[in-house]
Amino acid sequence: MQNILENHPYIQQVIALEKKYEDRAELHRNVGDLLQKMGADDEFLKLVVKRNFEDAGFLKQQWSEYNIPFFYIYETADINLKIHFFPAMENYVKGTAAHCIHHHNNYLLTTAAIFGTGYETMLFDKKVDMDPETLACKMKITKHFTQLEKPVHTIDAWEPHLVYNPGVFSATLQLWTPDLKRSTDNLRTNPILKALKTPLRQLIYTLGLEKKFGIAPQHTYQWYPEGDHFKAIEENEYFEPTRKSVGEKVNNFSVQTICIFLQRKGLVDKDYLKSLLSNPSLPAYYTKWFNSLLNDETIADTYCKSEINIPQRKYNMQDVITAAGA
Repeated sequence: MQNILENHPYIQQVIALEKKYEDRAELHRNVGDLLQKMGADDEFLKLVVKRNFEDAGFLKQQWSEYNIPFFYIYETADINLKIHFFPAMENYVKGTAAHCIHHHNNYLLTTAAIFGTGYETMLFDKKVDMDPETLACKMKITKHFTQLEKPVHTIDAWEPHLVYNPGVFSATLQLWTPDLKRSTDNLRTNPILKALKTPLRQLIYTLGLEKKFGIAPQHTYQWYPEGDHFKAIEENEYFEPTRKSVGEKVNNFSVQTICIFLQRKGLVDKDYLKSLLSNPSLPAYYTKWFNSLLNDETIADTYCKSEINIPQRKYNMQDVITAAGA
């Protein structure tokens, strides 16, 4: 399917910046204002809505707790633009961690807060001292801020960071790029190779070519505080429960979250929603929420997970500060 946003001026400006700045860090330093402009333009966001709701792959995807609710905007081998939605926390407690400390491997990420209060975040030094036997780690906090203080910020490749749950529903517009241009980048968007992702990745590990292809090491860790230090957990182990959490409840949660954004951002086009509802291939879990929007019924908050897959199930900002010795 051709992306209806491909020729939009904003997308063309992003593409022009990507071509201008071979240095990916320089690209990210220069794209922030444009991301904010995109997020503030309701007419553009209405096109983003159509780009997703007219994409059968998006509509019929199997949502899971692993992939938080989102909208696609535009993707090539070099850039990936998305909107991520952050549900509120039920019985909000400031400084509650949303997940483990993690990095995005070889990807740089620039985030623009476009709705709500945004979240609070910490960034850590890339050097993590880990005991390979006990998985106990030492980590250093390098930055700590809220999105109200920094509505646009960039996270470097391999830079550990942590998001604390926001007090209210929030949304961000994001640009992802690999840290370097590689001759193998186009392989990521090749549909045949994407279908063979797992065996190809295993072959790359066997040949020791992770850095050449720009993929994560075979053993990638995330971290959480444990007393006066941090503890590592293998990424696959950490994500296993959320990857398995699929089905009607998760589908309903994801679409409800998306519709919260449409309603509160003022993006509801009733005629357009009626046309979507007349399509017999529309998944059933969209119907309830689209009808609520049509009837001007307030979409109630969805809530983020109250627990994560670590032994103590949750942790807070003071636990992080204590473990870092800060």
